[in-house]
Amino acid sequence: MLVVAYDNRSDIEIEESILEEIEDAMKRTLLHREIGVECEISYSFVNADEIKELNATYRGKDAATDVLSFPMHEDFLYDRVAILKENSHLPLLLGDIVICVQQAVAQAKEYGNSLTRELCYLSVHSVLHLLGYDHMEDDDKSVMRRIEKEIMGDQ
Repeated sequence: MLVVAYDNRSDIEIEESILEEIEDAMKRTLLHREIGVECEISYSFVNADEIKELNATYRGKDAATDVLSFPMHEDFLYDRVAILKENSHLPLLLGDIVICVQQAVAQAKEYGNSLTRELCYLSVHSVLHLLGYDHMEDDDKSVMRRIEKEIMGDQ
């Protein structure tokens, strides 16, 4: 159902058990959104300097952030049927996820979460972006947050 190509360019080693939890969270997201085809995601762990550079280049924001998502299909949410039909014989390339591990560690401490839980949440959040969800408008933000909570099992 899901092929993930991991790349760790951060200074922090990510244990195999954490990768398994992340992958499980991404699979739950795809199942929740009823994506019933094999999908492929490129997933990179980076340091604060690299994500700051990416954020400046692609979003015009000169600051480090926790996660960036680069969807392969900008209109997936609205053109889902056509995109799935066009890609029915291949794994569906969803896009790239880039996570700053340093930021995830800081956020986990701030929110009282484990690093595993924080990385899983950021992964669910990113997969939703790859599927076309965003949080630019309040209505869209509330929809996205509700879906994240359902997938993560939060009340």
